Amino acid sequence: MKKSSKTAIMYGVIIALSIGVVVTAVMVSKKPKITVEEESPSISVENQITFYEESTEEIDLSEIVVRARVIDDNVNVRTGPGTEAKRLGSAYYGNTFDYISQSSDGWTKIVYDGNDAYIYSEYVELVPMVLDVEGNYTEYLGADAPTQEEMAVWTGAVTEGDEENP
Repeated sequence: MKKSSKTAIMYGVIIALSIGVVVTAVMVSKKPKITVEEESPSISVENQITFYEESTEEIDLSEIVVRARVIDDNVNVRTGPGTEAKRLGSAYYGNTFDYISQSSDGWTKIVYDGNDAYIYSEYVELVPMVLDVEGNYTEYLGADAPTQEEMAVWTGAVTEGDEENP
């Protein structure tokens, strides 16, 4: 290959590279600038957490209802006090029922599907509740909420078959 041919090829490569550099520079200059601003995002705690105000409304003690709340899972509900009584169904952790009484032999009498029924007392606790604005029972947690013992006396909890408690 002649020297003039090599020189011509070399000039062609230099021109092609120069054009490539110019085109790249023009394209870069036409792109919009991207600026990264380091600002901390404004996070409003009020938007993340919902606060429920404690009711300041006075509740008359006569509005408090004692209910039986199940504290175990899959508890048998029976027609009478005793494991030999017919099984009506099951109650689950957190279910609450209208409370009627507790007997000294360890059974709690409740209202289940509109009928009197029994749950073994070891699986329930007495809970003071009030009706909320939607008609649902809500546990009453006021400062004057009765204790388990007060609820037992208040409702006559241990009356059936207990000779010591009038």
